[in-house]
Amino acid sequence: MSQPSAPLRDPYTAAFLAWLVPGLGHFYQGRKAKALLYAVCILGLFYAGFAMGEGKIVYWRWVNPFKSPEKFCLYYPGQFFVGLAAFPALVQATLHDRGQDPILWGYLAEPSQAEINGLFPRLSKLVEIGTIYTTIAGLLNVLAIYDALEGPAYADEEEEEDREEASTGDGLVMAGDAARAQA
Repeated sequence: MSQPSAPLRDPYTAAFLAWLVPGLGHFYQGRKAKALLYAVCILGLFYAGFAMGEGKIVYWRWVNPFKSPEKFCLYYPGQFFVGLAAFPALVQATLHDRGQDPILWGYLAEPSQAEINGLFPRLSKLVEIGTIYTTIAGLLNVLAIYDALEGPAYADEEEEEDREEASTGDGLVMAGDAARAQA
């Protein structure tokens, strides 16, 4: 891959900003259209799923997955990569683990078992789909973070020339001549 035509700003800062808020790293690099696309798509998917689960599907528990697999939040590691939108769940779980009250009015705090039991029978499919949406949003942001870190991909000029030759037919004639020469 050759270097981009426009030098991008610090890639590590851009990657951190892309994790913090989807699209922010691209905005920092001056790629505003891509920043808007990532922000709208990733945050839109995350908050659509969040709304489907009535705000009770993004939370974290500090448990050992080998000792308590039924209590382990398998989906939160994916949701975490949405950045600030999901980060308060980690803060709330840490406060709960240390015996302190939740902050931010309980935003992204682990819901009680009674809330979970009341939520799932009423909205079972929406809760499942919402959980998938929020997790996919985080995983999509991993790709956006990588794009902010590495920048856009550019093909080498030689590869482009080879493709142009093949599309005009010159490459096919040469391949046919080589096949006849071997026969």
